[in-house]
This record gives sequence, C-alpha cells and structure tokens, in this order.
Amino acid sequence: MLLDNFYSIVKKESAEASASAAIAINASHKILQGHFPGQPVVPGVCMMQIVRELTELFVSKKLKITEGDNLKFLSIIDPRQHNEIDVTVSWKENAGIYIVNATLFAGAVTFFKFKGTLQAV
Repeated sequence: MLLDNFYSIVKKESAEASASAAIAINASHKILQGHFPGQPVVPGVCMMQIVRELTELFVSKKLKITEGDNLKFLSIIDPRQHNEIDVTVSWKENAGIYIVNATLFAGAVTFFKFKGTLQAV
C-alpha cells in the first residue's frame, strides 16, 4: 500500500527471524501535504503500516495487525530532516501468528517502537 509510493527500500538484510532495512520517505507524497501543511510529519498509522509491509516482505506472507501490545511514538519523523530511516524487525512465528518487535530510527534518534501480533491472512 505504501511501499514504492510513500517510501522505498534503499537497502535490506535478513536473517532467521529478524531483518533490517533502510527506507527513503517520499517527502513530496500527498499524505505529508495534509499532515501537516508546511510542517510534514509521518503519521503514526503510516509507521505501523511500514512495519506490517516490511514484515510481510521478510516472511513472504500477507499479514494483518491483530494486536498492538506496546506502541511507542518517541519522536516525529520530519522527512525534510530524516528522509532515510532505518527499520529493524524481529519475530517469532507459531501457526501463522507472528509476535513482532520493530523499531524505526535514524542514528541515535528513535522514532517508533512496535510490539504486537500479526496474523497470516
């Protein structure tokens, strides 16, 4: 939904049950024109969608977020200042249920931490 439109993958690496990616935010995307005019901020729902889409890519399954156990929005992402973001994702899978931990960050700045459950659809 957002991949290759709102953001693109610059680089990705994966291991068993974990992965990382560097993504580039499209600073001119229409979502950012309305959130907020003159002061673009990546919406929290977009951060969650990025986690879902990257997890889908890494596990090669369509997923839906079924539970957000712990969501921490720690700093805003202004794509004019941080248009490239690092994302780490780790998961444990049992019968199509994925317990996921993810972080969006740039250098020493952490933007978002996610711990939740995604289910194969």
